[in-house]
Amino acid sequence: MSGYIIPKSVNDDFTVFTKQYNDFLNGSLDALTFKTIRVPFGIYEQRESNTYMVRVKLGGGVVTPKQLFELANLSEKYANSTLHVTTRGGVQLHYVKIENFLNVVEVLHRIGLTGRGGGGNTVRNITADTYAGIAKDEVFDVTPHVLVLTSKMLERKDSYSLPRKYKIAFSGSSADRGGATFIDVGFIAKIKDGKKGFSVFVAGGMGAKSKIGHHFIDFINENEIFLISQAIKEVFDEKGNRKNKNAARLRFLFEELGEEEFRKLVNAKIDKLKNEGDWRIEISELPEVVPTKSDDFLRLNDEEKLWWDRYVYAQKQDGYFCAKIPLLLGDLDARKAKTIALELEKIANGRDVIRFGSDQNMYVRNLTLHELISLYPFLKDLSPLTTKPAIIGDSVVCTGAATCQLGITIPRGAIQAIEKKLTKSGLNLDELKDFKIHMSGCPNSCGKHSIADLGFFGKVLREGSNPYPAYNILVGAKIGENITRFGKKIADVSAYHLPSFTAELLSLWISVKKEYNDFSDWIDDKGEQEVVELARKYSHVLPFDEDKNPYYDYLAKEIFSLKGRGTGECSAGMYDLIEADKKALIAALKNELNDDNLTNIRLLAARMLLIARGDEARNEKDVLDAFKKHFIKTGLISDTFAPLLEGKATKEAVNLANAVIELYGTMDNSLKFAAESLAKQNSSEIKTADRFKDYRKVACPMNFVKTKMDLAQMKSGEVLDVLLDDGAPIDNVPRSVASEGHTILEQTKQPDGHWLVRIRKK
Repeated sequence: MSGYIIPKSVNDDFTVFTKQYNDFLNGSLDALTFKTIRVPFGIYEQRESNTYMVRVKLGGGVVTPKQLFELANLSEKYANSTLHVTTRGGVQLHYVKIENFLNVVEVLHRIGLTGRGGGGNTVRNITADTYAGIAKDEVFDVTPHVLVLTSKMLERKDSYSLPRKYKIAFSGSSADRGGATFIDVGFIAKIKDGKKGFSVFVAGGMGAKSKIGHHFIDFINENEIFLISQAIKEVFDEKGNRKNKNAARLRFLFEELGEEEFRKLVNAKIDKLKNEGDWRIEISELPEVVPTKSDDFLRLNDEEKLWWDRYVYAQKQDGYFCAKIPLLLGDLDARKAKTIALELEKIANGRDVIRFGSDQNMYVRNLTLHELISLYPFLKDLSPLTTKPAIIGDSVVCTGAATCQLGITIPRGAIQAIEKKLTKSGLNLDELKDFKIHMSGCPNSCGKHSIADLGFFGKVLREGSNPYPAYNILVGAKIGENITRFGKKIADVSAYHLPSFTAELLSLWISVKKEYNDFSDWIDDKGEQEVVELARKYSHVLPFDEDKNPYYDYLAKEIFSLKGRGTGECSAGMYDLIEADKKALIAALKNELNDDNLTNIRLLAARMLLIARGDEARNEKDVLDAFKKHFIKTGLISDTFAPLLEGKATKEAVNLANAVIELYGTMDNSLKFAAESLAKQNSSEIKTADRFKDYRKVACPMNFVKTKMDLAQMKSGEVLDVLLDDGAPIDNVPRSVASEGHTILEQTKQPDGHWLVRIRKK
């Protein structure tokens, strides 16, 4: 089995990409425009200058031994000699240089893989139950459905310019190991009247505002999966929010429209697609694995038996087994990957023998006992976690601030510290075989923290004036058709104390484990309060001058800060800092207004919003100077407060505090204040524009896209005049432009009914 089929349209897109890539290198295409081109090909910029991550689609995690060998070869030649398995069962190559883009993509296409749709506002990698085709409880194997839908979505031009990413998942049973109940579109296998089909869930997803999917359709025939996916995608494409990426996912559109209107629109699209034809797909069954007689289990030695109990699964096919290879941090050494690929190629004989799972692990499958035992030395060499308890091997983390532009904390370092603590704890970790720990470096759910028994995601806490890395704690998730619920955020813990907190919590759980069906039942009974009480013990840290260690994140060489983090959802970390100062400021306003407290109020008020300007001043003089620069001189705060910032603090500090809190109330998710555009508009006397464009009769969103490209070619401070139609264009384009940091100087309705919009580039 080779996986999905790369359609001609993707190769055509790559031809265009090659030209645009060369235009970028020779300077005729700007960086912003090229970014919008490379990201939908799965190419993301990393923190380190001129290093990129290339994400490769593996539909349902399917990869052949030959493809694995070539991926590892690519990593050795062009990346960091490591394959990183993602939480959607794909693979990433890290630290690829820009000069090697074409080489990497050309090899991927030659071996039947692509990064097209691996990033950006596209149809992302379609996932499935890792045990699809071998699970004893599955209704039928959903692998063929994943692969054919992947191929079909790849060929559609409308799969690459959506309002936001669009994710699809398949599960073979109601246990929902594929995650169909918390994804944009999820399919769970069913058989009705002897025919294969699916129940459908929609508008779920994880992130800063996670939502469980809605049970949308009881049953569709298996050949209707593209029809339904495409109809929902077209509604999303037309109605989705392109103005605010923080409210752009399908789940927000579903809420905005309501189920009745959403269903009406989807049904209309279904009718349209049926009239157009070409919606049916042919499902090709995979070759069956012929059952065989099992070998004698007595052949296993003690070490092999322990490994077998921890990581081996008896398939529904008699005589065949699947082994999980737990990968440390989801990383697979390229040299060792080549070795195991060659061994598997020798014995595969056409069998589907490799899957990558959404738990960031590798699975070898459809192997007899003899074949699997013969591989054990290679598996042990491949991963140091093979000889460790499953709770350690099953931990899931994202890369966090180690490489991601949006990361707040570094969960890769934190999970290793937890594993070290647990290994030395003396706990019987094999009692926790099915217990899942997931970690993310920010509110985005790249580490899938919302569906773990114990989930963490990065945040910022402060001791005095010093920020330190910390994690929100989530507990009690349940997964399954019609029972799925996300973990509940109940407390926080400092990153420094995270290992001790985790070890003590697991010790507590082991002591009561026999009284409950699972961890979530204990949480529902009395566990939640006990976790909250335990977290209080580990939330705070000593002042910086007493112990500097808590102010370093794991694997970090510098004191913790948000310096260098990107925008977007990472602003959640900035909000943590702002909220901490706001809380302290409100408390100070309630205290006696003596000299010391007035000085404190002035300092807190001046410091509270500095992080929104990328300024991390901490001592009093620097804070007051920075506040004058960013807020007084810009007109965001009245210059009547300027004397307060000199010399002794007065009761005027109370008024300053209230003014700052009021200003904060006008700040949007991009860290911009409502007053900024007005302040800049009042200070500008622009008589003529540097560039003029007529975008009348250009529909949304292309009018915004064209305007964005115009601005990308202009210098900071230059002015663009744009003509727009009345209605949606004037309603949407100025707001979208302003959300990206540019200033709307004016928008004036002309005598013929259209609008003139004047924009100053940031």
